[in-house]
Amino acid sequence: MNMKYNTKLFLATCIPILVFATVSLIIGFLQFRSSLYDEKQAHLKSTALAALAMYSSHGYGDYGRKPDGNVWRGMNFNVSLETSVVDDLKKQTDVDITFFFEDTPEMTSIIDHNGARFVDTTAIDYIYNNTLKHGSQLWCKNIKINGRNCQAYVIPIRQSSDNSITGALMASHTTTDFENIIKNYILTMVMAALITLFVALIFIRWCVNRFSQEFYAVTDKSKRDLLTGLYNKRSFEEEVKTAIENKKQDNVSVLLIFDFDNFKHINDHYGHQIGDEVLKAFAAILGRAFRTHDIIGRIGGDEFMVFMPDMSADFLKRSDEISKEILHELAILKVGPAEHFSCSIGIGTDAGDYDFKKLYLLADKALYQSKENGKACYVRYSSDEVHE
Repeated sequence: MNMKYNTKLFLATCIPILVFATVSLIIGFLQFRSSLYDEKQAHLKSTALAALAMYSSHGYGDYGRKPDGNVWRGMNFNVSLETSVVDDLKKQTDVDITFFFEDTPEMTSIIDHNGARFVDTTAIDYIYNNTLKHGSQLWCKNIKINGRNCQAYVIPIRQSSDNSITGALMASHTTTDFENIIKNYILTMVMAALITLFVALIFIRWCVNRFSQEFYAVTDKSKRDLLTGLYNKRSFEEEVKTAIENKKQDNVSVLLIFDFDNFKHINDHYGHQIGDEVLKAFAAILGRAFRTHDIIGRIGGDEFMVFMPDMSADFLKRSDEISKEILHELAILKVGPAEHFSCSIGIGTDAGDYDFKKLYLLADKALYQSKENGKACYVRYSSDEVHE
């Protein structure tokens, strides 16, 4: 019961924390990735604009393809052969620059595995339909360039004479570093979260155990008689009813009622403090006499009950032996000036289909008979026979 309650309380505490931590990790990751995309976009955009400024500073006039097959700006700047603009920017920013004249890549800093300047991208149609036709700036989170995953920012190139769109500049970078940053972030955050959760779960488990111990201590106190520490009447009956419900087949149980003889005389003659000490001493005698799983309670005043569950038929007479031992211990007990105590004992047994009420009536009838027999003795009744 205690373990089951602890587990439920632990899960009830941990599940919301785990859900919150998971949601926080997901939100944190999405925000981090979004900010990383924004930073990468800004970097590529600024590099593309820098490239446009550098191309604008070289040569005069419009861009056009000359009879030699190269793209020139005016008469003095051969875009198709001049590598300094794209190479210098790549050295400064680690970003590749590709110059498109109309929809053809004329100059690029991208070098293929053969050492040639070469651009083959799946985004040509995308660039043509948006940048070249409509002048839109494009942010491409994931495109293929020469078979590699890349991020790119594309801006239009306009003619000086009429501001018409004649090409585009693409600033691009492979996503390898970007993906590594994401992976490292995820790994770092997951490890940090696991360590934090592990520490938190240990702390929660400690708090749950501490709380449950205090809770059960308070609950147990509410079940106990304050003077003797035994079960009080209500909790005794509940424990007995539970034990009867869980009774093993073919086993018998015994209910014993103990009632002090002339206890009022002890209180009147020696005082209530001595009387209380006598009751505590008797509770200790009962605790020593019975098994650890027997249920012992103080029902009220000077009356006590003990329930012995699941006894074999051969062990049934043990209740008689215990009764004799208790009567003997009481007879030799001394509490301050008080001595020579005794009690009457009624024992009820039933091996059949019985309940607490039926057992109590048997034991109470036996107790009445022991009083009639002169006290300081025991009587045992069962459903089919009487033992004196």
